[in-house]
Amino acid sequence: MKRVFKMGRATKKEPSLEDILAEELRREMFLDAGSKFRYVDDWDMIMNSVYELPVQMDGYDKKVADMKMIKEMISVLNTGDFDDVKRSESRRKQMKKLREIMYMYYNLIFTKDKIKTGYGAMIYFPNLRADPERSSGIVLMTKHVSSNKKSKITYEKGKFDDFLIDVKPYIEILGDLYRTTRKL
Repeated sequence: MKRVFKMGRATKKEPSLEDILAEELRREMFLDAGSKFRYVDDWDMIMNSVYELPVQMDGYDKKVADMKMIKEMISVLNTGDFDDVKRSESRRKQMKKLREIMYMYYNLIFTKDKIKTGYGAMIYFPNLRADPERSSGIVLMTKHVSSNKKSKITYEKGKFDDFLIDVKPYIEILGDLYRTTRKL
């Protein structure tokens, strides 16, 4: 069954990519999943469906370096202002049968007292170059704060011209900071 996901508002038949990203982050945070996505069972199924969708690039005007959520994650990891942290990297960076586009997914989840704050990011490369790391694309991020059965979800969009220069350094900084906190 072919599913189509679009950026923006969801209808009953077409959930938005933002909603799906928020749902996956809820699952990674071990929170009750939303009821409108009962048929979405695993990330591989979502990624298979996402490969079929025409992602609309409107609204992606901010540069990745200006994204507030990236700066927040770096700050929290630097200050150690958390009790626990968990990270997941892309489950499937590239499907073998598709070579023109690529998606990556990352999340970072902090726990402090009874507050969980999760960040999820989907990186989308609509047109891969011969060297995929030099490709341009977009980043869709979601932040989910949960405490006392109350939740707040926000989103942020950014774009990049060259993954190697504009995005990979942030992934490496976050990875290095994460590994440092795990050693403490």
